[in-house]
Amino acid sequence: MLEASVLERQVQVPSATQPAASRARRVWRALSPTLLFLSAFAFLNAMSNARYPEDEPRLWFVIPSIDGVFLLTYLALLGWNGWRMPKLLRFGLAFFLLFVRLLRVADGVQAEYFLQQFNFYSDLPLVPELVRFAHSTLALWQFCGLAALVLAALLGLFWLSYRALGLLERSLAERRHVLEFAALCSVFLCLGFVDHDPYYEKLYAGGFAASVFPRLKYEAKFLRNVLGYKSEILKGLRTTEANLLAKPRNLSKLRGANVFLIFIESYGETVIEKPSFRARVAPIFGSFERDLGARGFGIASGLMDSATYGGHSWLAHATLTTGVRTSSQLLYELVLSQRPRALASFFHDAGYHTLNVQPGTTRQSPRNELLGFDQRYYASDFDYRGPRYAWATMPDQYVLDFVRRRAATETRRGLFVQIVLVSSHAPWSDQPLLLKDWSRIGDGAVYRRLRTVRYPVQWPYFENASEAYARSVVYDLTVLERFIAQFVTDDSLLILLGDHQPVAEVNGHSPSMGVPVHVISRAGEFLDPFLARGYVRGMWPSAEATHTPMEDFLPEFLEDFSSAEPLR
Repeated sequence: MLEASVLERQVQVPSATQPAASRARRVWRALSPTLLFLSAFAFLNAMSNARYPEDEPRLWFVIPSIDGVFLLTYLALLGWNGWRMPKLLRFGLAFFLLFVRLLRVADGVQAEYFLQQFNFYSDLPLVPELVRFAHSTLALWQFCGLAALVLAALLGLFWLSYRALGLLERSLAERRHVLEFAALCSVFLCLGFVDHDPYYEKLYAGGFAASVFPRLKYEAKFLRNVLGYKSEILKGLRTTEANLLAKPRNLSKLRGANVFLIFIESYGETVIEKPSFRARVAPIFGSFERDLGARGFGIASGLMDSATYGGHSWLAHATLTTGVRTSSQLLYELVLSQRPRALASFFHDAGYHTLNVQPGTTRQSPRNELLGFDQRYYASDFDYRGPRYAWATMPDQYVLDFVRRRAATETRRGLFVQIVLVSSHAPWSDQPLLLKDWSRIGDGAVYRRLRTVRYPVQWPYFENASEAYARSVVYDLTVLERFIAQFVTDDSLLILLGDHQPVAEVNGHSPSMGVPVHVISRAGEFLDPFLARGYVRGMWPSAEATHTPMEDFLPEFLEDFSSAEPLR
């Protein structure tokens, strides 16, 4: 009896649930073609529309784009006539969608971090540098994993695009899906009468998403006219150089005093604008004014507008030292090809020994030799035996100590030293400790025995990097203050300045291109020209001060420190 009861229940359970399960299957069979059709359409729209990591409305990119509407209309016409898309054409369309997706990502990265649009001609050659940056800031296993993930994502997006095109083609051979497509377009056509947020207006074309073809047309036009652009730029370069050569340029008013031009990586105006950063640098600014003032130094500070934003530091360096606003890679290549008279060459002609100190330059290249320096120190020339710190090849305290011990003692002539510091370079995840006793630095091996300050920041995500960034800037300023206080014992002129703002995620998406500039010397007359041009005494630049374009530094410096008669 027990076995019979169990068997009876086993037979009754399926019979009770079978109608509900059967209804669910019927509903799914009825809806699944439409859901798959809409999902494939939304996927193709996302492939061509999404601007990530650029700012965009949530899920806006799944709405039909102008390009998607034309594509599906074409597929519907094929189905109406009983034709099929050639596989080679489908393959080409899938590849085109992948190309558009990569272009959108490139535009998103450029807009989010550098406030500019990606340019095929000038920015594509920089992609290997992006790979090098990732390699230098990630552990080997992370880099290899990221490379494998990127490759898998590219192949996956291509495969999904190919399959989605095939699914849409089959779907639009059926009348019901053509009607669904027409109804969907009608809805979004009506939405064209709704006002969009002006900030996002460029993303839309009526109720639809904007086409990608105007973006491609811009690139094609630029490539077609690049020779004309180059010709115009070269005329400007020649005009700038002619103006420089027409000025007094003997630098006689420096009286042979050493000059240190020191770029502080990513040291932007946000440091004095953003309250949290301002509070962090206030103590070290006070130390500069108090301790250096007690040693007879005067300080004047101002603001400059950099030629770049969030990165591409070499554009700022070229702008300041050549007097040409080098705001793109195309301009940079042209500037180097013309071998212009740069700041170092004017110092050389004035009898100075010129040094270029770039610890972040890891590869020798003929283009690095074009700015007129007598001697250069790149990463391999420092004899450094310590660890790397993310992108930074060595601590900036080691760099300054190396310059003090070796580079600055190799000549009896006046020195012009240009130093590009690296410890405040993104991603700021690994940072060195400060050594109070400079005699311990030696060849840098001591850093292997010291704790590394680590922050949970990983490129390219900088949403939580503010604390790490602030600490790196304070570290560099502290090192510089102690270096000047302990080792600058003469009337040297020191010019400390940022090269560009940090990335937008760190600076609060500020549109400012400003960077602080601090001029320090015991010789008061060296500060007077800067004060006459609007700088103020102390470390805090005036918030109301006009930003000097960075390209104006060279002509103004030559004019301020040269006499009409050559120095005898």
